[in-house]
Order: sequence, then structure tokens, then C-alpha cells
Amino acid sequence: MDDPVITAVAAKYNRDPAQILLRWSLQKGFVPLPKSATPSRIRSNTELYDFELGEEDMGKLDALDKGGDGAVSWNPVEAD
Repeated sequence: MDDPVITAVAAKYNRDPAQILLRWSLQKGFVPLPKSATPSRIRSNTELYDFELGEEDMGKLDALDKGGDGAVSWNPVEAD
């Protein structure tokens, strides 16, 4: 969440990094499943439909993907 690209895009849209990543997921056609026990964070996680990330910003976020080298946990898609 503190990656310079993510924080720069968040600042550009006046959003928090979680909102940027959730919006990116939606625009990619993914179904994000955010969770939180904090009422303010729950509310923030729903405030995704009044903005859209531009093509250039989507590209910047897409470029963060490191494939399998960036995995932080087991990936069932790549399991034998």
C-alpha cells in the first residue's frame, strides 16, 4: 500500500491507497473481497463508484505486477 506508484495515484485522485487498489480490481473485471472491522474503513471500501482510473494510471498499476516473482503466498492457479 505504500508503494510510490500507488501513493502517487491515490494522491492524484484524492483517495486512499486501498480505494485505488479496489477500483483497479473492479476495472480489471475482478471481484475484490475487502474486509475490515473498522466502520470508517468499511465505508471507504464502498466509495469506489464515483470515480474511474484513467488508462495511464491503470497501466502504471499493471506494471507493478511481478508475476510469480512477486508472490507473497501460495497461488492455487500455479499448484501442481
